[in-house]
Amino acid sequence: MFGKRAVIITQCLGAGDKSTAKDIKDSLSWWGVTAIKVVSFKLMADIDWNKIPENKKEAFRNKLSAVAKKMHGIDYTVPAHAGLVAKLKFYAVRMMQTGLGKQNPEYTDYKYWKANGWIDNARPWR
Repeated sequence: MFGKRAVIITQCLGAGDKSTAKDIKDSLSWWGVTAIKVVSFKLMADIDWNKIPENKKEAFRNKLSAVAKKMHGIDYTVPAHAGLVAKLKFYAVRMMQTGLGKQNPEYTDYKYWKANGWIDNARPWR
């Protein structure tokens, strides 16, 4: 997932959108995704789109359009930058996979890491 980008879109009737987005963002981060945008909406009253006031709908559209425009303007032939934190997480998990592989060479994740060369000298970022 290194070099990938993500947009997390959440909506809720009240609280919970920030913690939900944070959980997803944390998972994506551990997978190697470093370019993550979050868009959250609070409906507060009703989940029926037809009952939401037009000005609120327009605000939702504008927010999504702004993020879509930013994402559309990205050169996807160039991978997202893998920063120091992402690399440190990779090395921490690499050490764990190496240890698990020594205990059990048939461990599925270890075999995957080994097949990709990440236990040795290969790295998933460019």
